[in-house]
Amino acid sequence: MFLFIKLIFLLFLSSSIFANNNLKSNYSIKSNFIMLSDILHVKKKDDKQLFRIGADRYSKRIKREELLEILNRNGYKNYTSKYSYIQFTRQSPINTTHIKNALRKLYTKAYKHINITSVTVTPMHYLDTLPKNYTVLFNKYTSLSNKGVLSIKTQDNKKIFFNYKISATVTVLLTRDSIKKGSELSNINIKKNSIILTKFRAMPIQVLHVGKYQSKYNLKKDKILTIREVTGLYLVKRNSFVNVKLKNAGIIIFFSAKALQNGRLGDTIRVVEKNGKKIKVSVTGKNKAEMK
Repeated sequence: MFLFIKLIFLLFLSSSIFANNNLKSNYSIKSNFIMLSDILHVKKKDDKQLFRIGADRYSKRIKREELLEILNRNGYKNYTSKYSYIQFTRQSPINTTHIKNALRKLYTKAYKHINITSVTVTPMHYLDTLPKNYTVLFNKYTSLSNKGVLSIKTQDNKKIFFNYKISATVTVLLTRDSIKKGSELSNINIKKNSIILTKFRAMPIQVLHVGKYQSKYNLKKDKILTIREVTGLYLVKRNSFVNVKLKNAGIIIFFSAKALQNGRLGDTIRVVEKNGKKIKVSVTGKNKAEMK
């Protein structure tokens, strides 16, 4: 048992070391000088300049082999990279607070229960300044993912693009067990859970209204519910008996009829009375309707 635990620890340690020794494709730097500390965690006395970006440029691409050779000569061996080139981009000295706040507002509006821990916004190209007045633009899918591309529109209708990333947790609804198509969704078969926001195919259902939804498909256990997986609950099902309410000259009459169609709240469906007469009614509740 001890040997097994030791083996697991060594595997974990080796995987961590490999991950730390695997260079990224892009590094952000603060000046035109590419320093060793921009790539590795080194002490101040061990730091040194590796490259210089030209005065008229804001980024530099370096071949993987060239960079690895320099690291090796300086005693940093066993480093690798899956990228052919490593890019270094100078940080833009701009204030993106307004854009970050717009992102926070968008996500807070989209999710009833969200905890945002950080927001980063980076221009896709180097910017010395931001325009004085601009509008932040999002597409309709922005809030479905924790990262992506947004733009701002200037007063002269020019667009400037930015990469963004949000670290957050959101509360969603998941299935407790497998659910069959057409089943009513309730606290019996649905549970709440807090998860890290990554990417959704559609907006998740965040509040479960009793008697409102049913499953649109067969759903597996621990499936996150989104608007794609649910549909309005059928309050009246075909061939079931409906209690129909009729108002006529101040008199209210109730009678029973057989539904010829499924119906959700507010739907108009056809029913047949005991005498065989077919009429249209509006669904008002569970097996309840009102004659139109």
